[in-house]
Formats: sequence, structure tokens, C-alpha cells
Amino acid sequence: MPNLAAVLSYEIRRLSRKEVRIACGQLQTQVRDLKKAMRKQRDTIACLEKQIGQLKAVSAQPADKILAADKIDTTGKIRITPSSIKKHRKRLKLSQRELSQLLNVSTNTVVRWEAGTSIPRDAYRPGLAELRTMGNKEVKTLLR
Repeated sequence: MPNLAAVLSYEIRRLSRKEVRIACGQLQTQVRDLKKAMRKQRDTIACLEKQIGQLKAVSAQPADKILAADKIDTTGKIRITPSSIKKHRKRLKLSQRELSQLLNVSTNTVVRWEAGTSIPRDAYRPGLAELRTMGNKEVKTLLR
């Protein structure tokens, strides 16, 4: 005949483990959902801080010397290739330094765009697209 105390002890442990597993399972689901929401909020905050930084950098420059800085295009992509950047810069007889001043970026950034090692961010694409429609005189007046 089995020991009654051992059987009862085993049953109590088994049922308590089951209850703990059920209670913890619900909490684990809630924690997972909260972590996912937190990650999403962190990404949103980082994106907004980045946009604020861009806007602060743009507002620090004189408004007449920046190409399309106020037009941050998020709706559609403007197709810009390294060769097109270089071609339009040469057509307008601009140095890489002058182009960087017009777009409010560093000279190294323009060098990397033309080399194809990096691509322009969405904030600078409207300015690069605007270069296509500009003439030499317009660009020279913006640089003065």
C-alpha cells in the first residue's frame, strides 16, 4: 500500500506547479506585449528627435542659402544616383564644397554620395531634385 503522505505531497506539488504556470503564462504575455509597445515608442521617439535635429540645423542656416530644406519629402522617393549628382554639379559648375553649402551638409557627405558609398537621406532629396531645374545664375545667387 502506497504511503498516503507521499501521494498527497506529490499531488499538491503537481497542482501548484500547474497553477503557477497558468498565472505566469498570462503575465509573460503581458510583459511581451509591453516590451513590444516600448520598442515601438522608442523608435518613434528616436525618429522624432532626428527630425527635430534636422529642423534645428536647418533653422540655424540663413533661409535663402538652403535648397528645399523646408520641404522634407516623406511621401515619395525621388530617384537620385551618384552619377546624376555629379552630372548636375558639373553642369552648374559647382565644387563639392559649394554643393554641400547649398544643401547644408558636409563636403565629405557630397563626396560619399558621388562615390556611391552612401545615399542621400530623404531630407536632402528634394534639394538635389531642385538642382535639376536650376540654372547657373540661380545657383550663384544662392551662394552669395
